[in-house]
Amino acid sequence: MADSYRYRCGECGHRTAWGSESRGWHATEAHYDRRHPRVVPGGMVEFREGSSSGAGGCLIALGIMLLIMIIAAR
Repeated sequence: MADSYRYRCGECGHRTAWGSESRGWHATEAHYDRRHPRVVPGGMVEFREGSSSGAGGCLIALGIMLLIMIIAAR
Protein backbone atom coordinates (compact mmCIF):
# COMPACT_ATOMS: atom_id res chain seq x y z
CA MET A 1 0.00 0.00 0.00
CA ALA A 2 3.04 2.29 0.26
CA ASP A 3 3.08 3.13 -3.47
CA SER A 4 -0.64 3.44 -4.02
CA TYR A 5 -1.16 7.21 -4.40
CA ARG A 6 -0.48 9.69 -7.18
CA TYR A 7 -1.53 13.34 -6.98
CA ARG A 8 -2.48 15.54 -9.95
CA CYS A 9 -2.22 19.32 -10.00
CA GLY A 10 -5.54 21.10 -10.42
CA GLU A 11 -3.93 23.94 -12.37
CA CYS A 12 -1.60 22.42 -14.97
CA GLY A 13 -1.99 18.62 -15.01
CA HIS A 14 1.36 17.89 -13.31
CA ARG A 15 1.32 14.56 -11.49
CA THR A 16 3.55 13.08 -8.84
CA ALA A 17 5.16 9.67 -8.97
CA TRP A 18 3.35 6.77 -7.31
CA GLY A 19 4.18 6.78 -3.62
CA SER A 20 2.84 7.05 -0.12
CA GLU A 21 0.04 9.42 0.72
CA SER A 22 2.22 11.81 2.71
CA ARG A 23 5.05 11.81 0.16
CA GLY A 24 2.59 12.64 -2.63
CA TRP A 25 1.01 15.45 -0.65
CA HIS A 26 4.41 16.98 0.13
CA ALA A 27 5.40 16.73 -3.54
CA THR A 28 2.15 18.47 -4.50
CA GLU A 29 2.78 21.27 -2.00
CA ALA A 30 6.32 21.71 -3.37
CA HIS A 31 4.97 21.83 -6.93
CA TYR A 32 2.42 24.50 -6.01
CA ASP A 33 5.09 26.53 -4.20
CA ARG A 34 7.27 26.48 -7.34
CA ARG A 35 4.69 26.78 -10.12
CA HIS A 36 1.57 28.31 -8.56
CA PRO A 37 2.81 30.31 -5.53
CA ARG A 38 -0.43 32.16 -4.67
CA VAL A 39 -2.83 29.25 -5.26
CA VAL A 40 -4.08 26.84 -2.59
CA PRO A 41 -3.04 23.28 -3.56
CA GLY A 42 -5.84 21.33 -5.20
CA GLY A 43 -6.33 18.70 -7.84
CA MET A 44 -7.09 15.06 -7.37
CA VAL A 45 -5.66 11.84 -6.00
CA GLU A 46 -5.40 8.63 -8.00
CA PHE A 47 -5.38 5.21 -6.37
CA ARG A 48 -3.87 2.09 -7.85
CA GLU A 49 -6.26 -0.76 -8.56
CA GLY A 50 -6.89 -2.85 -5.48
CA SER A 51 -5.25 -0.32 -3.16
CA SER A 52 -8.40 1.04 -1.57
CA SER A 53 -8.67 0.05 2.06
CA GLY A 54 -12.21 1.28 2.62
CA ALA A 55 -12.24 3.94 5.34
CA GLY A 56 -8.84 5.36 4.37
CA GLY A 57 -10.00 6.10 0.84
CA CYS A 58 -13.17 7.71 2.12
CA LEU A 59 -11.21 9.97 4.45
CA ILE A 60 -8.98 11.11 1.61
CA ALA A 61 -12.01 11.80 -0.58
CA LEU A 62 -13.62 13.81 2.22
CA GLY A 63 -10.39 15.77 2.69
CA ILE A 64 -10.21 16.59 -1.00
CA MET A 65 -13.85 17.65 -1.07
CA LEU A 66 -13.22 19.92 1.93
CA LEU A 67 -10.21 21.43 0.16
CA ILE A 68 -12.26 22.06 -2.98
CA MET A 69 -15.00 23.70 -0.93
CA ILE A 70 -12.44 25.98 0.76
CA ILE A 71 -10.99 26.96 -2.62
CA ALA A 72 -14.48 27.62 -4.04
CA ALA A 73 -15.41 29.77 -1.05
CA ARG A 74 -12.55 32.14 -1.76
